[in-house]
Amino acid sequence: MPYKRRTEKPINHAKEGRTMTINRTVRITGTEMKETINQFEQDRRSNGTRKAVRSLISEALLIWMDALEQASAENDEPCRVSVTRTECSLDRDTVIRITVGMGEMLSIRDVFLISAIVDEQRASREFLMDFAERPQQPSNAQRLEQLLSDAFRDPSARPDMRRCDQAINMLFDIIDMIPKSYRAQPFAIISYIMWWMGQEGAMAAAISALAIDDQCSLAAIVCSAVERHIGPAWTSET
Repeated sequence: MPYKRRTEKPINHAKEGRTMTINRTVRITGTEMKETINQFEQDRRSNGTRKAVRSLISEALLIWMDALEQASAENDEPCRVSVTRTECSLDRDTVIRITVGMGEMLSIRDVFLISAIVDEQRASREFLMDFAERPQQPSNAQRLEQLLSDAFRDPSARPDMRRCDQAINMLFDIIDMIPKSYRAQPFAIISYIMWWMGQEGAMAAAISALAIDDQCSLAAIVCSAVERHIGPAWTSET
């Protein structure tokens, strides 16, 4: 089932009091991506992983979270899956930083995933940023594991469809802008969110990720779950 895109609307980014739009006429080049990767690696060597991660994604995560919250705030009436949404676009620098972060550290990928399926009351921005920086910290690892377990096992943990749609559509925007070789993790996150929403497109997105990177573990997990007809608990209650 094709995923319906939505009409464009800039993000109202509260922190800076500005709006964000994406210029789709000029794609991001591999050179731009490599420059940011090299800078991130240099920052890790010079300043340590925590500072490097914060420098790379702290602003991008705020913009991403603002967009998700904006979508959730519009969730005042019943929402059907696959209804076209209002678009909140990301700027070029944000796209690069999110993509590099996802590709360089799985903890960053997991932050963008969990932010879509869990609201800020349960996973605050502060926790998400700390997990991205310190995924091996026992309290962080346990907290993330618990959030994912609750989302999977609790029948009352139903998706915020607008929030999930917003995340998926922003990830498709990212995919539209970046070189093909960097698209595996965005596709993998899309596949997981679609699986969580009970959408048929989950397998197609997972296969797209694996076609780019056959070692993409998140996409492989989604493929296995779909093939075995395993879904989150809420889907068995509908």
